[in-house]
Amino acid sequence: MSKANLPINIQEQMAKEVQSIASRIAAPSGDRIKINGGRGFTLPDGSSGEELQVVVIDFLSTNLYYDRPFNRDKPVPPACFALGEEPSLLAPSPNSPARQADSCSVCPLNQFGTALTGSGKACKNTRLLAVVPVTDLEKSAEEANILILSVPPTSLKEFDGYVSKLASRFKTIPLGAITKITTDMGVDYAAPRFDIISKLDEMSLVKAFGLKEEARKRLEAEPDVKDYEAPKTRGR
Repeated sequence: MSKANLPINIQEQMAKEVQSIASRIAAPSGDRIKINGGRGFTLPDGSSGEELQVVVIDFLSTNLYYDRPFNRDKPVPPACFALGEEPSLLAPSPNSPARQADSCSVCPLNQFGTALTGSGKACKNTRLLAVVPVTDLEKSAEEANILILSVPPTSLKEFDGYVSKLASRFKTIPLGAITKITTDMGVDYAAPRFDIISKLDEMSLVKAFGLKEEARKRLEAEPDVKDYEAPKTRGR
C-alpha cells in the first residue's frame, strides 16, 4: 500500500509525530569532538590535533545539572537540562527526569557558589556548537560532516566574546567566518580558544547556509535520559 493510499487518520498521526520526533531521540553519539584538556582535540574518526579550522554553522546554549559527582568511568544522564537560543530565557525541558525549577534564571542550582567544589555553579552552563571542518565545504551537502563541540563553562566568556567581536569588528556571524579553535595549552581542564582566520567567500557561504537546517536538528536533539536513576537516599 502506498503512502497516498493510507487512511487519512494514519497520515495525520504520522504528520504529527514527524513534528515531535526530534524530542524523542538523542543526539548522535558519534559526532562529538573531544577536548583533551590542554592537549588539543580528538575527532570522531579518531584523528587528533592541536587546532581545528571550522565554520560554526549554528550554536545553542545548554544548562546541564547532574545530581551526583562526576565519574569518568560511569557517566550518568543529567537530572535536569535546558536547551535554547537565549541563556537568560532557558527553562528546564519537560523531559528532564528531575526538573529543578520552572526557569533556569531563578533556579538555586544555577547560582555561583553551589558547585560541590569551588565557587562555580552546580548547573553546568555551556554553548553547544555545530561545526563543519573548512575542508568539508568543498564537498556536497550530503558528504559534509557536521560535528558537535561543547564549550565548557571555563570558556563561555571566550566564545561569547568571539561572537561579539565577529559582529562588531567584522560585521558577520560565526557562520560567515572560518574559525580557528585551539586549547589553552598547559592546563588539565578543557579551555578552548577562538579566533577568526578569514571571512567566508560567497560560494562557501552559500554552502554553509545550506547546512544550517541539519545543524539545528542536531543541536536540538535532547540528551538521552532513559537510563536515569534517582540517587539512593541513605537511611538515618
